[in-house]
Amino acid sequence: MNKSLSTRLMYSFMTIIVIVVVGITAGTSYLIADYFFKIKEDELAQKGHDMADTVEYFVTKDNNRYMLMRYLIAVDHLVGARIWLFDNEYNLLAASNIAADVDSAGKTAAGSNGEVGTGKPDVSVPADRIPVYEYTTRLAEEIKSGQVSRNVNKILKDIYRGESVRSQIYHPYFKQQVILVGVPYGDKYHPRGAILMAEPLSGFGGFLRSVYIFTIIVGLLGLVLSLFMVRKLSRQIVKPLVSMKNATIAIAKGNYSRRVEVEGEDEVAELGDAINHLSTELSNYLGKLARMEKIRRDFVANVSHELRTPITIIRGYNDIVSDSLAEDDPNKRYCDLIGSETKRLERLVRGLLDISRLQSADKLKVSDTQPLPLTEIIRNVAEKLKVKAEPKQITLKLQLEEDLEIMGNGDQIVQLVLLLGDNAIKYSPQGSYVRYETKQLANGSIEMSVVDNGPGIPEEDLPFIFERFYKVDKSHAQSSSKGTGLGLAIAKEIVRMHGAHIEVFSQVNVGTRFVVTFPAEAVIREEIQS
Repeated sequence: MNKSLSTRLMYSFMTIIVIVVVGITAGTSYLIADYFFKIKEDELAQKGHDMADTVEYFVTKDNNRYMLMRYLIAVDHLVGARIWLFDNEYNLLAASNIAADVDSAGKTAAGSNGEVGTGKPDVSVPADRIPVYEYTTRLAEEIKSGQVSRNVNKILKDIYRGESVRSQIYHPYFKQQVILVGVPYGDKYHPRGAILMAEPLSGFGGFLRSVYIFTIIVGLLGLVLSLFMVRKLSRQIVKPLVSMKNATIAIAKGNYSRRVEVEGEDEVAELGDAINHLSTELSNYLGKLARMEKIRRDFVANVSHELRTPITIIRGYNDIVSDSLAEDDPNKRYCDLIGSETKRLERLVRGLLDISRLQSADKLKVSDTQPLPLTEIIRNVAEKLKVKAEPKQITLKLQLEEDLEIMGNGDQIVQLVLLLGDNAIKYSPQGSYVRYETKQLANGSIEMSVVDNGPGIPEEDLPFIFERFYKVDKSHAQSSSKGTGLGLAIAKEIVRMHGAHIEVFSQVNVGTRFVVTFPAEAVIREEIQS
């Protein structure tokens, strides 16, 4: 299915806009998420540097592993990140992710002293009774035995060189993506160990989901708004082109007064100006042609009219001279030739006068027409044409529907039927046939056909056979009769004046068919007669 230019423009613009909006939406989401992650990384890094002195104190001064664990757990709860503490030998000293076990142990110890619900361990319980060291050792073994070891060692190497580490990685131990920040503690150039802080990204899911939903909604709203804007823009672009199309169609149909409404000074406006200029030039040119054609017609009509009198005089005096000569007088032959050519010249002049009169006349008015029995007219014309058909042994056939009547000019319809039949007989071979056919079509119109089985007309000659003086050489060479070349031109003008339509179908060496179609409004129906 063909799509209009406006639709194709809209699809093209929308494709570009969709790509741009999706790109901007995806880019904006990425930038927002990346900005948030960087803020979180900075927050964790700052917290890690703040923790460094406290951690060093617990490791070097206090050497209280339980209090160190409690401190890491408190920071974990504060920042929401898991904290691992390593010494400079890649050994895990403490981890905040065993907080539950430590809390459980602390509460158990407290309960044994009767201080239920305080959450404080009994100071009389030795530190080695709190299983902190046991859990840390077990976690360290899991790290060293699994895939975490290689990644952790690489990160720790960078930290031991005094660098801070920030990254987003898939953490095999936590089985998810995390924001990982690592900072050294102790001396800057000789760190005593490393603090690793890992915050799972699952905690950011709600925030990121809100960001994505917001950006998607904004993107969809942008697409909907763009759809209306692009649709209006594409129609605005195509509107002058549609105006030009309508103007060119009107010009092609002969309406040279049609103009294109031009706005602006761009290429489209220049094209509209060019079409308007073309319309004006065509109108002027055709006006010149019409004036020249009128001058030519008037000249032909005047010359033809002026020739009628001298030709008639020449023919009259020639007949007198011919009648006064004896049959065996050699001059009689010359008189006969003069008489024959004079008659042909009379026919030519009469034809020129007829076609000049018809071309200058408009379509027949209703007041200029009368009911005509088409079937009877064809029969009468066929009787007249028998005189011309019999010497060539041409059979005239009639396939006529009875009681077909049309509104028209009687003399012109008789002339039309006579011209088509005479033309068919003239170019038909010896012993062939010419057939008249009539039938009423389903739409109420009447179709009259004249068919012969003569030499046919070549396809390249068909568009020109209704022009004055045009003769098909091949057909003319096979005919001993010499026509004026005006018969079909006169027939076409008669058809035009009656609002009818004429077509010709021909095939070389098969025959020719002329078809005249009288419109339904010119047909007299039986119910109207009654």
